[in-house]
Formats: sequence, structure tokens, C-alpha cells
Amino acid sequence: MARRQRAAAGLGVALAALSFLPPLILLADERLFFHVLQEMLLLVLVAPLLAYGIGAGLGRHVQGPAQVPVGILALNLSLFGAQLPAVVNLVAHNPLLHGAAQLLFLLGAVLFWSPIIRPRAGNGGLKPIAKIGYLMVASVPPTIPGITLAFSHHLFYAAYRSIEDQQLAGLLLFATAKCALVTGTFVILWRLLTPEPEPSDDDDRGTAVPDGPSPAPAWFARLDDRLPGEPVREREPVRVP
Repeated sequence: MARRQRAAAGLGVALAALSFLPPLILLADERLFFHVLQEMLLLVLVAPLLAYGIGAGLGRHVQGPAQVPVGILALNLSLFGAQLPAVVNLVAHNPLLHGAAQLLFLLGAVLFWSPIIRPRAGNGGLKPIAKIGYLMVASVPPTIPGITLAFSHHLFYAAYRSIEDQQLAGLLLFATAKCALVTGTFVILWRLLTPEPEPSDDDDRGTAVPDGPSPAPAWFARLDDRLPGEPVREREPVRVP
């Protein structure tokens, strides 16, 4: 594991541990907004770090086209399952169940981000075009629970008794998940369209570059040739009558 991967894994584990500490757990039990905020921090911050640090090992068991449905299914189960009224009412005011539910949510998010974080398709990751399609398809389902909660006019959860809190939580879910997935799409597209930097002169020193066919037409190279001189005609003597 490279140094950057170890650093990303360590930072991801530290942030995940902070999100499971009692202060944030208590806030999540008091308001649905903080409950969703905890999930969004895991989805858009902790999960990508862990996917970069240790997600490659988790994703080795899922290679090729199979990782696309597995990742999208893991994201949908995490987002939809975490917002079910039965699940939310069960884990509320129960720190152990709440922590277990968040761990399952984090695992699904890591499985989702793993194909995106892998830098090269040869290492099991997707090609850039496939990553863009992957993120565009995955950005559709999060709109359903987010819009449902944001525009709701009756309470879905017995553990939370504020309709304004429920609407703010839905708006946070919709905006954060959508923004993270769309931003990832534009980052991959920008990297795909950015030309690769040309090698410096030092890198080419001592390296023989094979001559390849010129892209210019053949007649273009002849413009530098000298024009043929005009033939000198001998003057004939003029006869005097």
C-alpha cells in the first residue's frame, strides 16, 4: 500500500470514529437533520477516503462489468434502507444499533466508490466513460427519498416529531448526494478532456525517437526545396546583311 493510500485510510478511519462518538450520535437521535448529516458525511467524505485507502482490497472480489450493478445496488440499499421508518425508529435512542446501522451504510458507500477511485482500468477499475455513465445512473435513485422527505406534509418517523426537521433532512439528503455524484462526473470528464502534458527535454535526452510518417501531405515538404534554375540559352550571332 502506498503512502498516500495509508494516509487516506488513516484519515477515513479517524473521521469515521469521530462520527460514531456520543456527541454526534446524541444529536442524530434528537433531530433527523443530524441523522442524515451523519450519513452524508460518511457518503461523500469518509467512504471515498476508505475506498482509496483500502477499497481496492474489498473490490478485488468484484471485477469487470459485475462491479457496476454491485456498486449501484450497494448505494441504493444504503440510502433507501437507512431512511426506512422502521429502521430509523429502531435505531433512534439506541447507540449500539445506530452504530451498527451506520457501519452497514458506510460499507455500502465504500463498495459504491471503489470502482470510481481506482486510477486505472487495468487495476480493476472502470474506464473514464464507464465511470461517467456509472455516476449518472447512480445519481437518479437518491432523488426519491430526498424529494419525498423534502416535500412531505406528514411525519414518517415516530422518533422525530418535527415536520420542518423532516423537510430539512430531505433537502440535505437530496442536495448532498446529488451534488457529490454530479461533481464526481464533472471531475472525471474534466480529467478525460485535459490533454496529457508533453515530456520535458530532459526526459528525451539520450532516447532515440523513431521517425514516423509525417501527418502533412507529401507536397508540403517540397516547399523548402530550391526552385530549378532557368536554362541559359546561347545567343546566336546576328547576321548583318
